[in-house]
Amino acid sequence: MSKKCYLQCLLNEAKRLIIPENETVVIGRNRFTGVEDIHLSRKHLECTAEFNPDKLMVKTVGKCYSGCNGYALMLNETYTLRNGDVLELRLGYHKFKVVFENSDVGIDGPPQKKPKFPIFNMQKRKSIASSSLSNISGKWESIDNNELLVFTPENCQSQPRIASFDIDGTIIKTKSGLRFPKDKDDWEFNIQLVPKTLKDLYEKQYKLVFFTNQSGVGNDSEKIRNFKYKIENILNALSIPVQVFIALGKGIYRKPVTGMWNFLSDLKNENVQIDIDKSFYVGDAAGREKDWAPKRKKDHSNADRLFALNIGIKFFTPEEYFLKSSSNPFKMPLFDPRNLKNVEYPNYTTKNHDIILMVGSQGSGKSHFCKTELIPKNYVHINRDMLKSWEKCVLMLEECIRKKKNAVIDNTNPDKASRKKYIDVAKKYNVQCRCFVMSISFEHCRHNNKFRGLTDKSHEVIGDMLLYSYRKNVEPPDLSEGFSEIVNIPFKANFESTNSETLYRMFLLES
Repeated sequence: MSKKCYLQCLLNEAKRLIIPENETVVIGRNRFTGVEDIHLSRKHLECTAEFNPDKLMVKTVGKCYSGCNGYALMLNETYTLRNGDVLELRLGYHKFKVVFENSDVGIDGPPQKKPKFPIFNMQKRKSIASSSLSNISGKWESIDNNELLVFTPENCQSQPRIASFDIDGTIIKTKSGLRFPKDKDDWEFNIQLVPKTLKDLYEKQYKLVFFTNQSGVGNDSEKIRNFKYKIENILNALSIPVQVFIALGKGIYRKPVTGMWNFLSDLKNENVQIDIDKSFYVGDAAGREKDWAPKRKKDHSNADRLFALNIGIKFFTPEEYFLKSSSNPFKMPLFDPRNLKNVEYPNYTTKNHDIILMVGSQGSGKSHFCKTELIPKNYVHINRDMLKSWEKCVLMLEECIRKKKNAVIDNTNPDKASRKKYIDVAKKYNVQCRCFVMSISFEHCRHNNKFRGLTDKSHEVIGDMLLYSYRKNVEPPDLSEGFSEIVNIPFKANFESTNSETLYRMFLLES
């Protein structure tokens, strides 16, 4: 008579699930098994061990299919397993061998015959596809209120060398030929060599990782569910473990910003130091111009190339990596934050009663200049965002002049008409009015606006449309408007921390 029955994990010999005699043990996604597979119910299988003769009675109560020796167990049925049978908590995954110690038939005894209960072969699994998303096993995680989704396969191994890829346009393309997929099943491998190439990398002990921007999915629960389904089916088709990072928002995790990579290196590689020199990234958003290949459109952005550049790893387009094609010309952003120079402000001090009119678009640094340079010198700060109307700004300017106080009007003031309101007040009281123009490029302003959105959650994010509108309608100031002086103010960066400066000196914009 046997003394003990347990389930021996095939992937971890030290992991044993004890099944006491004549006691029903519930197995599934719970602490007892240590399995976190979202497809398993917490109460998935009911197991009862009986001795003399040795047998394990298994009742299927979960929603997805379990298995035995490679065959599926029908739902809501009870089966008899013997010493040496392999129980699969989910068909093909989480395998445990049935062990009866001191059994008359050893674990490595006679070859196990196919069970005679109603089961069917794993090769016919299409008939049970509706019971779960796919047959890939792993864990989904939602980070920062769904800003980032991470999928980690059950058998994902951390490695120092990272082979990382974009998904759309790199690993897959639409089967329909449309630019955007018509449904969750509208995909096929982008290049025939993709599966073999990734399998070769896996066998060479690279860790395979996908990084993808999917702001179109957003927080729509149905779209998220469908995209998870799509990801799992892609990984199932590849038949190798790939860790997947999905940026759903437009913040720190969205390429080319390195939030996804940082999350991988800091938290999702099990403290294994990543070898930057031996890691690489492949993506189709490479900044290539129209006709980089015959009849090919220009790349929708350069986010993938800049993502790799920000990290410091090698970059390849899909054609370069999978097909060994030669590289194509590409376009880099006009503003390069890596080349930011240290500057000093000009000498702008005056002994006269002074009114300063700032001119500059959103993100040009004018408010920062006012707060760090002028307000400490006792200039009264007049700002339309705070006062809500230009009329109140004019009234406040008049009050400052009557009280003999210096003042700065910190608005965009793009055209002559908007500036005239304040110049007329200065003329009325016979006070000099100087114009301080922010000397900064349009692309630099866009970078600053993006940086502020990433680092200052209290500040309202300004859309690119306002910046483009300013550039279109701006009228450069002239002395003939009534200014006593026009001073060009360069942009001077000031960082609160090393991390802040590191982020600022990255490429933050997708094109």
